[in-house]
Order: sequence, then structure tokens, then C-alpha cells
Amino acid sequence: MQESIYATPEADVSAPITDQPRYYVVSPTKFMLLSVLTLTLYFVYWFYRNWKLIKDADKEDTWPPARGFFYIFFTHSLFSDVQSYLEGHQRNYDWSPMVLATVFVVLTVALNVADRVLPIESMPVFAMSLPFVGTFIVSLLLLQAQKAINVAADDVGGTGNAKLTAVNWVWMLLGGAIWLLALIGIFAVATDPTFS
Repeated sequence: MQESIYATPEADVSAPITDQPRYYVVSPTKFMLLSVLTLTLYFVYWFYRNWKLIKDADKEDTWPPARGFFYIFFTHSLFSDVQSYLEGHQRNYDWSPMVLATVFVVLTVALNVADRVLPIESMPVFAMSLPFVGTFIVSLLLLQAQKAINVAADDVGGTGNAKLTAVNWVWMLLGGAIWLLALIGIFAVATDPTFS
């Protein structure tokens, strides 16, 4: 209670504390479904969301859409940030963030280059299958980072974001249609002895 009725009122004007996480939590199952069925297009959104949350937490002047779109240039710094956070909060996750980031970036670039230079005429099944096999591999690599993020966010199973939304289903159905058409094409080429 105030001593004087003429005193300036006292009020708590400090900013409210938010419970906003530093990273984008996703369950491993949801992560893999979205990554594989969107042919890794989900990576752009995933990186964007992580950088947006970091920007909000650190009050930095960064541009998360660019970091999402050009994610191969920001993979190492994101993984490094996650590792620093894990260490700073005494949370353990057994991974090698810089090795993982390097393998992920090199493989992503190599798959994109191979997709454009492999001669489809001389090895059609291999050339047509490589992007789809590569999708699984790079998704599994990035899944390790998602698991580290979930540990950093103290939500190991990613239960805070495990449910598939209507938008998720739309993207998965569109990607699933591309998968189906590609598999039909690969099967047709593999079974057609006259294709050359």
C-alpha cells in the first residue's frame, strides 16, 4: 500500500515472460512424413521456422525467409546454435553437429547436381530413382538435427507438434501424387526393353 495518496502510482511495466520455444519442435514421424512426401520442400519451411524462433528469442536483425530458402548456407550456423544451447542448458544429445551439417550440405548439393547431369538415356532407372532415394537419405540426416532440437526444447518426442494439420495433408497428398507418378514412370522404363 502506498504511503501517500499523492505519490505516483507504482505498476509493473516489465515485459511479460513468454513461453515461446527457441526452436521448431516436430515429432520424428511428422518430420519424416513431411520431408519425404514433399520431396524435401518441407526443409525450406523447417529452416525458416527455426530461424524465425531464434530471431524472436535473440532479438536479432536477421531475415528468416532468406535463411529458409538458402538453407544450405545456414545449416552449419543453425546446428552450431542448437549445440550451444544444449551445452548451455546441460542437455545431452549424442551427435556431431558440424559433421552432420557438412554431410547434409554436400549430399544435398551433390544430389541436385547429379539430378541435372546424369544421362537419363544410358541409365534411366538409376537417373530417375536417384532423387527419390536421395530424399530419404537427406531426410534421415536432418532428422538427427530435429531430434537434437527436440531435446534442446525439452520435448524429446516432439509431442508438442505431432499432429498433422489440414495444410500438412494437402502438401503430403500433392507430394504423394508426384511420388506415385514417378514410381509409375520408373516401373514403365524398367520394364520396357525398347527404352534407350
